[in-house]
This record gives sequence, structure tokens and C-alpha cells, in this order.
Amino acid sequence: MPTYLLSGRFLLDASERTLLRDGRPVPLTPKAFDLLRVLVEHHGHLVTKDALMRELWPGTFVDEANLNRCVSVVRKALGNGIEGGKYIETVPKGGYRFVAQVIRADTREPAAILVADGLAAVSGSPDPPSSDKPRSRPAVVRWRRAWAGAAAVLAAGGLVYAMRGLHGRAPSTAVAGHIHRQVTFGGKEGSPALSRDGRRIAYVSSASDAQRITVQELPDGRSVTILTAPEAGNLRWSPDGSELLFFARDDGPGGLFVVSRFGGVPRKIVSGASVGSWSPDGRRIAVAQYLAGRILLVDAAGRVDGRIALTGVSRWIPDIDWSAATGRLLVVGNDVRGRYTIWAIGADGSDQREIVAADGEITSAKWAPHGDAVYYFRRIEQTVSLFKVPVQRSRSSQPQAPALLTGLETDGSFAISSDGKRLVYARAPYYSNLYTVDASAGDGNGAVVATQLTHGTSLIERPRVSPDGQRILFNIGHEQLANLYTIPITGGEPRPLTFFHAFTVGGAWSPDGRSTAFASTEGGKPRVWIMSAEGGAPRPVSSGELSDSFDILWSPAAEILYQQAGNRNYYVLNVTTGREQPLIADASLGWIFSPVYSPGGAKLAFAWSRPKDYGLWVTDTSTSSRRLVYGASIPTPIGWSADGAWIYAVEGKRAAYRGLSTYLGETLTQVKVMKISDTGSVARVVPLPFEEVGGIALRPDGRGVICAVYSSRSDVWVVENFDTAPPAP
Repeated sequence: MPTYLLSGRFLLDASERTLLRDGRPVPLTPKAFDLLRVLVEHHGHLVTKDALMRELWPGTFVDEANLNRCVSVVRKALGNGIEGGKYIETVPKGGYRFVAQVIRADTREPAAILVADGLAAVSGSPDPPSSDKPRSRPAVVRWRRAWAGAAAVLAAGGLVYAMRGLHGRAPSTAVAGHIHRQVTFGGKEGSPALSRDGRRIAYVSSASDAQRITVQELPDGRSVTILTAPEAGNLRWSPDGSELLFFARDDGPGGLFVVSRFGGVPRKIVSGASVGSWSPDGRRIAVAQYLAGRILLVDAAGRVDGRIALTGVSRWIPDIDWSAATGRLLVVGNDVRGRYTIWAIGADGSDQREIVAADGEITSAKWAPHGDAVYYFRRIEQTVSLFKVPVQRSRSSQPQAPALLTGLETDGSFAISSDGKRLVYARAPYYSNLYTVDASAGDGNGAVVATQLTHGTSLIERPRVSPDGQRILFNIGHEQLANLYTIPITGGEPRPLTFFHAFTVGGAWSPDGRSTAFASTEGGKPRVWIMSAEGGAPRPVSSGELSDSFDILWSPAAEILYQQAGNRNYYVLNVTTGREQPLIADASLGWIFSPVYSPGGAKLAFAWSRPKDYGLWVTDTSTSSRRLVYGASIPTPIGWSADGAWIYAVEGKRAAYRGLSTYLGETLTQVKVMKISDTGSVARVVPLPFEEVGGIALRPDGRGVICAVYSSRSDVWVVENFDTAPPAP
């Protein structure tokens, strides 16, 4: 795809979806970038509002205000223009026209590039100026994609500026920029960690049934697998580079382990935890106890030697980091208002200060080498951007600085070297579509027939089939912005049902199929809403606090169940009276997930991580008696047979974290649908023919399922010179 030079200052790279100003990235939302691209491609010509809305929101009805907001965002990103000139002209009642100078940069002869020690210098230029005439003109340099053994490298944004000197003098200084370099090529590698010296990475490979932890030397690419596990992730190098801290899980809750970088038998540090960070001297490990709002301090053998109560953090803690320069801890989490926050605290729990608070998801954060700033990843619709914020002043006095890197399709984690010059992350683009799987049309030996129902590169999740089996309800979008859609059970063009500028997911059908219930952050607080299944005005109906799972269920008795914050229990909401009550009286023992009613509502099946009795449970709704029916694992129930004698449930291994659009945030691989009697016997197991699966819904006839199937690749990339921002004043 082409690259454009705008007014001699901006570079728009359509293939890499980046905009650079004077060599630095300019953050743009995906829709704003598409708007700018379309206007630039038609520069000098009017593009009508209707044409822009068809291009930006194909097949979807949206208000014209959305287009106006996009134009405002693009104008703000471009500034006031060069020497007072404008970029985008408004044509009253017509549309918009891009009026600044546009040059197809990728059609010019590229200058020669020297690459050494991660720095790039322009050594030549096309059409050199004569020596007897002063002249100054930009030369655009296009970086080429680098593959194993190739001599070229890929620069972030794809382009670097080089200005010619006056009187024909050759450039005398190097122009440094972000340099992206791919270091794995299997398409199944993620969760990377970088040693403090920046010379060694570790990552998790999912190329086989078991996940492999691999260590790779960056100078020469040599790699060795040091450990295999059913599931692994959240890798962290010890300060001296001799060991790796990592999360691993089998059928149970898993925990944190430590293993030598040469391999061997790992030692368990903490059960049930998934995120930790080494102290600067490597003698202690800080462990995030999510939902408890607490940090556990243990020694290298796993013995507890301290606890820190977090005053402003609750719920999920996705990342924690320990500064080698200041000894302070960095904690990423949610505050009591549900915002995504970053806190800096003393290693003894003192001086807890909020550094960042945002509505968009913050996936990971790391200290800068000197402990005076924090780098963090924040999700902006479908991509992630890297930001940097100083910590020496109060957060309220700090303006939002431009992103250092934008448009990253990543799993959300990153690591940096101790000198702050090298960053590693996993480039992991993904999307999903709905498939119907007919288990009754196979060969009798577990084979199935799968048919694709939707197409495209959106994130489609949480399918629910209407009671009459004729329609599917689902959500499209990422955190911050998602809405509900429907399609016929046979497939077709998605029809929007909600039009919130909010996170709207977890749709559920009423027993008669005339209404839907769903979770939405519209109004700033996650609540349960209901509306007609044909569309119309939705209204909020809940008062309790929702869990991040946003799980909603409509019972046969016309009551709505929604999961409480903390996942411990469900509220039962009477839509008519507004009365709410807990589903389980003693649900503080473990977590409850995915309740499903039998036809008529006589029984309720649910997954329960109750200590020593985890598994699939069934409750008699008339007597409130309950029993464990399947305890070999914790399968997720998705429905009942028409006669109420069998429960359909799903099992699989964790594939990847895909955000809150997905139920519980995780997708599965090696997925199988089980048919289990309410006495615990397994009648049938049907494997699904997909590598990665999200939400799954049972068809009312029990003949098959509707599932969200992911298409994804993941490889590890290294970014040299990722922080080119000038020092803070």
C-alpha cells in the first residue's frame, strides 16, 4: 500500500497504518486513520459525507456526529498546518476535501541506508543537489521488511526523514528512529521477556499441544527450549539473568514457578497466582493477589515474608514491576470506580501514589531505568499504544504526552532493557467470526461439519441463540467500544441492535425471545440493561456492581442473573419489582461461572471452583439443594438437552488473553463439547475443529453449537530506540 508525504512534514504509511510528524508517531484511532487515508487518497477532490460513512462504517448505520468527531480528531492530530495553511477543508452540505500538498513518497528512489548497532543513518540521496546552488529538500527513506538472514530491517512507521544540507553538503549526522525487528517466525510465539542486559529473550511457543518456554540469544538467534507445560506465560527474568519466573497451569489453578535459564526441574513459588516481579537484588518476589487488593512478598523459595495492602487497587492486577533504581513497586489494576490505574508504592507499602488513571485498558507497565518515569501500554480500540509518564510530579499537573509507539497489534505485554534502549513485545493481530458446528452430521466417530456464518476482520464474540433457534445475538468490538448485533441462524449481514458509544456486551434472550438483556458501561457505570429484541430504547435495570465477566442470563422465570464483582456469586434480579438477591448463600467458597437453566427452570447447572469440590454442579431450584455431578475438571456449561437429562459443557486449554469482549477474557484451544448426565456420566465428547475458540452457545435443538472462531498469528518483535521523545523539562 502507498506512503504519502503531507506538506513536507507528515508521513502517512497506509500499509503500516502509521502517521509520523517530523519522524515521531502521531496517535490516531483506527477510524480516524481510515478517514485521513481516504481523504489523502482523494486529495484535492471532494469526498462526500455519505461516501466517508460507507467507507468507515460499512453495512452499519451510525449518526453523522461520529464522522464529525473523526474529522475533529484528525484536524487536532495535524495541528494548525504549516505556515497557517489548512489540511482539511469543509464543504458545506457536501463533505470534506484534503487541500494540503500530497506526494506519493514510495514512488521516489530510496536513499541508501546504513544499519549498525541498532542505529540508522542516511548515507546517500536521490537526485543530489548541484554544488553551486543552495538547495534544501526532504528525502524520504522507506525501510524494508527484514526476514531471517536478510540484511534489511523494518523501522516503526516504515519511514525516516533526511534533510539535505545547504550548498550541496552531504548529511553529517545520523537520523535515529524506531527500528522494529522480528525475531521469531513461527506464528505461535508470545508472552516475551527481555533480560536486563537486553541480549536474551524468553518466550512461550504454542506450536504443539504442550506450550514450550524457549530462550533465544538476540545477537545470533540461537534458541533452546528449557521447559514444556500444558500452559505457561507471564515470564520474568531474574536481575542476574540466571532464572525465569513464570506462570504455569494444568487442570488446577496453577501458580508461579522459577526455573534455571538452562532448564531443569522448576520450583513452585506461590499457588493460585499468575503475575509476579523480582526485587532488584533477586532475593524476593512480589506477587499480585488479584481481587484481594494485596501484594504478597515471598523469598526465592516461596516463603512469605511480607504483605502489602493496596489502598486504591481492587479487582484484577494484570502487571507488577519492581524498580532497580528506586526500589519502588509499580502496580497496574482497577480502582474502586472501575478505572484502569497505575500506582507507585514503596516496597514496605508506604507512599502509595496514583500515577495514571484512564478509561481505556492499561495492559502492562514498566519502570524507566532511572525510576523517574513509567512506560505503559494502553489499548485504544483495536490496537495498543506505548505511553511514557514522569513520576516526579503529581499526576494532575501532567498533560497527556503523545504516544511513543502507536497502532501495535499485541497481546498487551512488553519488557525493556535496563538501559532503556530496547523493547520487546509480541505482535499478535487477531479477529474472529462465527461458525455453526453440526455434530449430528458427522461420521459417527466425533467428526463434525462446520459452516462459517460471518466474515471480515472484526472482533465478534459471545454468541447467544434465540429460544426459537432462528437468530443469533452477539457483540462486535473491543474494550471501550462494542455493541450488540443479530444475524439469522443461517448467517448474513449483521444488523446492529444497540448504538451506544460504550462497552456493550453479554446479550441474553428473554424466555419468549421478545427482549434482550445485556451489560453496558453507558453512563459511566457497568449496569444491566434491557430492550426489545427488535430494537428501540434500552433502559438500565440493575443496581449492583457487575463483574468484569459481564455475564448475563435470563431465567425461565423471567428473572435476570448477572455476575457480581469478584466472580464469587450472581445476583438474581426480578425485572418487575427490581428486587435483587444472591444466587448462592455461601458462594464465598471459590468462584461461580456460567449458570444455565434446564428447560422449565427446575435445575440450574454451573461451574464452581469450590476448594476440594471444584467442578460442574447442579442445583434443584425448588429445594435449593445442590450437588457436584462432575469433578474431574471444571467444564463450562453451555446448555441442557430438551428433556433436562443432559448438560452440555465445554473444556479446553487456555489459548490467549483477548480482552473483556471475550467471556472471562480468555480463548481456548483443543476445545471439546461434552454431554454429561446430571448424575455425572459422560455420554459423548465432540472435539471442535478450530485452533482458537472464544464464546460458545448451544443451539436449542442440541444438534450443534455456535462459536466464535479466531484467526490469529503471534511473533516476537524487538524495537530499538523505542523512546525518541525529548527529556521532560
